[in-house]
Amino acid sequence: MGLFMLLTCCVLSWLAASAEEICYDDLGCFSNDAPYDVFFRFPPKTPDYINTEFYLYTRLNPSLYMTIDRTDPSTLEYSTYSPTRNTVFIIHGYSEKGSRSNWMKTLKEKLLQKEDLNVVLVDWGSGARDLYGQAVQNIRVVGRVVAKFAQFLNTEAGTTFTNMHLIGFSLGAHIAGYAGAYQPGIGRISGLDPAGPNFNLNDPACRLDPTDALFVDVIHSDAELLGLGIEEAVGDVDFYVNGGKEQPGCPVTIRDIFDDISELSCNHSRACELYIDSVDETQCAITGFPCNSWEDFLAGKCNDCGAQDCPKLGYSADSSSLTGDIYLQTGSQSPFCKF
Repeated sequence: MGLFMLLTCCVLSWLAASAEEICYDDLGCFSNDAPYDVFFRFPPKTPDYINTEFYLYTRLNPSLYMTIDRTDPSTLEYSTYSPTRNTVFIIHGYSEKGSRSNWMKTLKEKLLQKEDLNVVLVDWGSGARDLYGQAVQNIRVVGRVVAKFAQFLNTEAGTTFTNMHLIGFSLGAHIAGYAGAYQPGIGRISGLDPAGPNFNLNDPACRLDPTDALFVDVIHSDAELLGLGIEEAVGDVDFYVNGGKEQPGCPVTIRDIFDDISELSCNHSRACELYIDSVDETQCAITGFPCNSWEDFLAGKCNDCGAQDCPKLGYSADSSSLTGDIYLQTGSQSPFCKF
């Protein structure tokens, strides 16, 4: 009996030690209990360390951003923000910094040319430049900070959640997912090749999933076992571009990659280029077709959408009511609709 009690105490002590939790002010608590026990390097860093910032651009200030602080309503009051416009958040991925990201700035410019919007660049650069496993933990905090910022816009300016659109690349896609899970009713999330390492086959609570917004569209461009993007479908509509794996114009062998190390993430970052290209449809739209597999698509078995409009990849993905897996081909450079 004594040995049994000793073993019981040891087991209970181990469970207590493994079931850790950390709380950060109004963001609430984070634990490494299931399903989050699949992640390493618990806990996430503090909000002060990550220092998530929100940079506002509108047609009134298309080049110079205004920093909005959710703890200081005056920064919103005296900005160019307007609740009568739709609001688009752009969220970067691992190792990036929002204030220096070229793809984010280019997308911002395209969006403001397209529509009269509030465009908010989300910069979580300090948390994104940790070791990858730590950055994966950090996005849990960033997701809640983004959700709190959305609540701030709703409370202070009357912005409706349905008029908010979150666009996230790689880890940024999962940040958008965490934000939408914490604040239900977000209108749309666009995932640009959501990160795969540490997320493939995870519980939906640990990654972007279709319940995180009223509409979730996803571009897969590096979705393979050793790729940087997630393999499984995680949206209402998932676009598998050129099969979702190897993109035309990107290196195809290990030797090719290491001949030009800057091309290491070519397939992964192609999702950003495709989305940017999709905003301007004056040349042509990038259209896909519902299909069971890439092989069926190449065999010519999937070349119509029935009585419904075929889905357009990227910015206009919500113009079609079709959902599920969508396959399409693109060229190797902009305009990607020509190949």
